[in-house]
Amino acid sequence: MGLDEKPTLDLSFLKKEMKKVEFGSGSLVIEQYTLGDSFYYIESGCVEVWKYLDESKQDVLVIGDLHAGEYFGEISLIDSAPRTVNITTKENSILYKLTREDFHRLVQTNPDMTLTVLKLLTARIRNAEQRENQVLIQKNKELRLQNETLEMMVKERTAKLTQSLKIIQEDLETAKTIQRNILPLGLKHIAHLDFASKFEPMAEVGGDIFDVIRLEKSKIRLFLADAIGHGVQAALITMAIKAEYDHIKHIAPNPSDVLYALNQIFIDRYGKKSNQFTAVIVDLKMEENLLVYSSAGHNDPYVLTNSQILPLGESGLMLGLEKDVEYLDTSLSFGLGDRLFMISDGYLEQENQEGFLLGESKLLSSFLSARSLGLSLSDTVNYLMEEFHSFRGQTPMMDDVTILGIGTSFDLGV
Repeated sequence: MGLDEKPTLDLSFLKKEMKKVEFGSGSLVIEQYTLGDSFYYIESGCVEVWKYLDESKQDVLVIGDLHAGEYFGEISLIDSAPRTVNITTKENSILYKLTREDFHRLVQTNPDMTLTVLKLLTARIRNAEQRENQVLIQKNKELRLQNETLEMMVKERTAKLTQSLKIIQEDLETAKTIQRNILPLGLKHIAHLDFASKFEPMAEVGGDIFDVIRLEKSKIRLFLADAIGHGVQAALITMAIKAEYDHIKHIAPNPSDVLYALNQIFIDRYGKKSNQFTAVIVDLKMEENLLVYSSAGHNDPYVLTNSQILPLGESGLMLGLEKDVEYLDTSLSFGLGDRLFMISDGYLEQENQEGFLLGESKLLSSFLSARSLGLSLSDTVNYLMEEFHSFRGQTPMMDDVTILGIGTSFDLGV
């Protein structure tokens, strides 16, 4: 039977055995999971039949409406099991109520009427089961359609995301290629000095940028900068740094002049919004056996002689913060057999699996080990990177890492 169908016979003849009760709209007549002992006949009005799908009462199934001439609660006349549905009035309703006690008395005093009631109740129970099943079947159909629609939407969205990710990956590969092509990664010699470099960004592209150029026959200028942040944003800043640096590296006489000019340019053209970066510039004046450097918030470069390790510790304010900042030049001797190493802070600030920082003491120990092993400049740079990865183990890289080395062999002094 459908939700609007009724048994062919009705129970209106029972009204004389039942008690009249009235309910206002929205009244809960029967509550699911509670014990009940009453059967109801609808004289006028309308009630809604619904149920919780489980005891959490989170999901509700609406079974349908019952109108005048229909009845509910019949199972309570036979047993005292908990109610399986909720019944709520949808409008002011007049019901007739028969308790289990009244029904038992009726069984004893009027067996024929009782038999008729039982037949009708049996038909009513079957009807209730059928309509609940119909509702569940319909709900299942709706859920299947919703699932099919959702699956189609997920497939379409996944395809779009896959395409977007492919485009992003292609763009990152292009950016990676561009960034690596502007770095002198393949350079091994400049003038009579050996040169070596390692560049490992934590992502596809990084925020470290460096340059080495022979300005004059006997003058080499090295530049290392580290943009604040990581990934694409930092990489874009490095492109701007490299472009601006290339315009002034030939004309600024001293490292401090380059830093001053860069700072002014970035404040004037780019503002102060996430465009800050640290930098260090070193001029090697080979005829004078002299090293001149200036630093803007960058961690120390190191000069290694055949007897000691000298950190170049003088530093000024990082670039892009304040205008008209003056930077200082510092000089020291740099001759045959000496080596200079410039390292980005991602090396020193790397953590291992125990949460300890690599730090300067580990770096200095690696320098000493490389020297005791008699490693060449290139092998020393490789050794430092191997020590870095050995220290971090399975811990992800926390920042981009750049290592630059320039100088001559300790033993040959040439």
